Amino acid sequence: MYQIIFDKKAKRQFDKLDLATKKRIVRAIDEKLAINSKEHLIPLSGDKAGFYKFRVGDYRLLCSKDDDRFIVLVLKVKHRREVYR
Repeated sequence: MYQIIFDKKAKRQFDKLDLATKKRIVRAIDEKLAINSKEHLIPLSGDKAGFYKFRVGDYRLLCSKDDDRFIVLVLKVKHRREVYR
């Protein structure tokens, strides 16, 4: 089981979301990301190589992971049209 940690910036972005979206993201993290992150984290390419995305509806969580310590660090939480900028 992976430990999910939110970066300060990602936590502020998450807190600004509406309640329904927050609940949806938390449920997806608990049901998918914390249990089997290898299956649900999609590697990025180009200038974002080394990072991963986790899709929850129209929102994306930009993450990095450490398999040795079983940690996923969430760096951004934004709508899909804004997250990769």
